[in-house]
Amino acid sequence: MSGVSISDLNVAYGEETVFKNFSADFEERKISVILGGSGVGKTTLLNAVAGLVDFGGEIEADGGGISYIFQNDRLIPSITVYKNLDLVLRAVYKDKNERRKLIDEMLELLEISDLKNKLPTMLSGGQAQRVAMARAYLYPSDILLLDEPFKALDTALKTRLLRHLILLNQMQNRTVIFVTHAIDECLLVADDYYVLAGNPVEIIHSGSIGSDKLNRRLDDVDLADIRNELLKIILDGRA
Repeated sequence: MSGVSISDLNVAYGEETVFKNFSADFEERKISVILGGSGVGKTTLLNAVAGLVDFGGEIEADGGGISYIFQNDRLIPSITVYKNLDLVLRAVYKDKNERRKLIDEMLELLEISDLKNKLPTMLSGGQAQRVAMARAYLYPSDILLLDEPFKALDTALKTRLLRHLILLNQMQNRTVIFVTHAIDECLLVADDYYVLAGNPVEIIHSGSIGSDKLNRRLDDVDLADIRNELLKIILDGRA
């Protein structure tokens, strides 16, 4: 397993500099949550880690590959849920029965076995994002990137999916970098959290949450100070 170490990251779009000599370390086997305002560069950071944008500096993300859950599910609309998932496994597992077993187990874990033969166009937003989670965790990787995948979902559904994320990660122990603008999502899943702001981007605040993620509730007393601190940073216009 591997963490992610970023040293002297530089990213620019034309004349606009987003990151300049930016450095950060995200610990292995933990869920690191990145908070910050819209357009600050959170997605650019993930894309740099994934190698999807040109950058200067050094990013060390050794291990067995990277999975990415985007804001949109990015499922292929013309094939079934099962075939979407089978597609990502074919290069890794040649045995069809082994792939079927892995897919069926993941669908059952995420409570979406009944969707296996449906087309993505027949799914709700929450169902599609669960399939996207299944795809990301089926693909054998050490690092998982999430770019606000739950932002369009209602609170109850979002909370259930965040719990699924915690369960899956406890089973597979990946290094997770999770971008969001929602403080409550951070409070529920983070081991460590970072707030980005500025132009160029810098980390203006960071911290850790030590309580058991599976048993956290938003009304937990020990989360109140963290919530208030993060709210103050945002309301002060620093992020």
